[in-house]
Amino acid sequence: MATIKEVAKLAGVGTSTVTRYFKEGSYISEEAKEKIKKACEELNYFPNAIARAMKSNKSYTIGLMIPTITNPFFTELVETIEQNFMKAGYKTVLCNTNGNIELEKNYLKMAISSCFDGIIFITGSSKFEDLESNIPTLTLDRKSSKPNSNITIISDHRQGAVIGSKHLIDCGCNKILYLSGGDNIPSKERQAAFEEVMKEYGIVYEVKEWDIITEDEKEGLLKKGFDGVFAWNDITAIELLNYLYKKNKKVPEEIQILGFDNIKMSEWVHPKLTTVSQPVRRLGEEAFRCMIGLIEQKISPPFEIILENTLVIRETTKGFHDNKKE
Repeated sequence: MATIKEVAKLAGVGTSTVTRYFKEGSYISEEAKEKIKKACEELNYFPNAIARAMKSNKSYTIGLMIPTITNPFFTELVETIEQNFMKAGYKTVLCNTNGNIELEKNYLKMAISSCFDGIIFITGSSKFEDLESNIPTLTLDRKSSKPNSNITIISDHRQGAVIGSKHLIDCGCNKILYLSGGDNIPSKERQAAFEEVMKEYGIVYEVKEWDIITEDEKEGLLKKGFDGVFAWNDITAIELLNYLYKKNKKVPEEIQILGFDNIKMSEWVHPKLTTVSQPVRRLGEEAFRCMIGLIEQKISPPFEIILENTLVIRETTKGFHDNKKE
């Protein structure tokens, strides 16, 4: 295993310069940085993480607490966050909780005992804010119920649900089904906004949780003659598309479908899914920026960052076909 002296010799600099290279906030010329970087790569040298933590009183580790890794939305969000922290010299630890508050508590204990520098909550539990810690934390993609004490970074779930709901109405839907995610926090926010729009426009609607309804209940919903469906996320919308295909129901001719998130898969399915697009890259970048600010004590709670969503019109609503005709 290479040593810091060997790195310094190959780079043609002093060992103190190499030490400064790995120490956050220390000045070093760009020329020296490049030489040291190349020497480290050639020698496959990595600084001792434990020694580094002891010197700086930092572990250079961030915890990412998410409800599930199976949803591609979180995969893309985590990838963005991880890449940004990696460039800044931090490693990330993924904590997949499935919305279980006990798992969240255990992960938080692990983060504290392992001296994590911070933890980002992207959680499925409505009780996550009852957790207490002595390390920097922020809430991502979930609206805080304690806005006076937390840092929250979200896309505007209400705004997204409003533009999605109005799009279905503009496309001629007059009986719309909302497929919810149960107690999932964003799903409830989107559902509330959906219901407001339906009542405002006098549209007949119903709310069902797709994951728990039986096959007989699904058959019953088809017989009710819904001409539009707002699925709380793209995964649910794609599951519905697959179900309707098996039932020989034409989309969008008979039923129009709208999702939420704009995961990559939404453009791969047939027909391509119309969806409300969350600014996933910006969410991840803002989470990184704010967490670094917390760690370096350059910012402090409370504050909230709210990003707007956009509508992506594809083939599962008639708006796409109308636009093509024009």
